[in-house]
Amino acid sequence: MDAEAVAQAVDEVGRILRADGGDLLLLEADPATLRVRLELRFDDVSCAECILAPDELAQTVRAAISRRVPGEFELLLLDPRR
Repeated sequence: MDAEAVAQAVDEVGRILRADGGDLLLLEADPATLRVRLELRFDDVSCAECILAPDELAQTVRAAISRRVPGEFELLLLDPRR
């Protein structure tokens, strides 16, 4: 797993979220465990539900990473709405 490619994918989705006041933080991209751990932040959001729904967000992140990183990986998305 290429951690830089994962970071680029996270930034791509993060730009969408930042437009609405949210953000997506990369906490871990571990090539040994193939685990990607992210955290969704809502520091300046007046409507948390206005950001992509949790399942949609997870699918969007997974697709962005899969375009850059071949193979399987575990995605852990810490979403305060869940």
